[in-house]
Amino acid sequence: MAVLTSWVWLLAGCLSAAVAEDSNVSALYPPLWEESPEQISDYRLEDGKHIMDPWVITDRMGMYRILLKQTAPYFASYAPENEQNILWGLPLQFGWQYTTGRLADPTGMTDCGYEAGDTLCVSVDSWWADVNYYLSVLPFLAAVDSGILGIPSDQISILPPLKDQMMFCYTVSGCQSAFPEAMGRWSAFFQYMQSPSSDFDGLLEYLWAAHTSSLEYPTRAFVDRYAYYSDQEANFEKNWAIAVDYIAATRLPTTLSRVHSFQNGLPPRVLVDTDIAPYIADFTPLQNKVLVLLNVLGNIHHFTGSLFLTAWESAMSTKAARKLFLISFEKFLETSS
Repeated sequence: MAVLTSWVWLLAGCLSAAVAEDSNVSALYPPLWEESPEQISDYRLEDGKHIMDPWVITDRMGMYRILLKQTAPYFASYAPENEQNILWGLPLQFGWQYTTGRLADPTGMTDCGYEAGDTLCVSVDSWWADVNYYLSVLPFLAAVDSGILGIPSDQISILPPLKDQMMFCYTVSGCQSAFPEAMGRWSAFFQYMQSPSSDFDGLLEYLWAAHTSSLEYPTRAFVDRYAYYSDQEANFEKNWAIAVDYIAATRLPTTLSRVHSFQNGLPPRVLVDTDIAPYIADFTPLQNKVLVLLNVLGNIHHFTGSLFLTAWESAMSTKAARKLFLISFEKFLETSS
């Protein structure tokens, strides 16, 4: 239990995001937000179907923008300007992946995602892009199926990548058939969101259940992508996938200002083999510390055979414990500033 208590503070240092809200909410939006489609009709229309290409950054970001806009009424009572919408974590993470070069072709065989080439291209060879597909297309199609977006599923066409088409799904029925648990959990989230009896903690519980379920397949299916990266980046990817389960147990509120601030601790570029935390010169002390703590977490997780995760989930099983964890976030920032 002493180790578990210590981890609360370690994780607080790694993930802390409890900060005062920015008075200019739009300044916190992810990159290319305003350039992305805001409504279904902004997408190209062919044969009565709106064509969405998730392998173009603005098209995928547009799915998030539509989701945030259409779900805004359900979060209006929590804060103005949709700031407390807990779906913000998804586009902000995608935006971080874009700005740090993690959506570009890691093989270097194409110009996909690079400044000298197609800057808006999302590479199917990118581990980050492939995993994120299941946190963008799946929730979007589940929202379509729930009726929140106000458009029939047969009026939407999701385009496949140039290769590995069989590793993705493209329609409501196709995704429900291939990934029934993940789609079911997203549907449950949207149904609960529309319930008059929903509350914020309940929304977080449903969201994180859907989030973690969506990662089960891609984190196993795309392990071959690790070979395209340095050992340091590949290790970061593995540890990040593990950390999500620990974050989920805390039901971290993925609101706009919180996630925006949290991402200050994430690596600002793709890691190379010479990047040894905590000695990466062009990273901030916090970014170096995040990498160290993720390595510690990954090692503990593998050493205990996930028993540590079970203990962590048990420790975070009450609302009081989760509240105490968030308070620890704030105290850590106060003592570190």
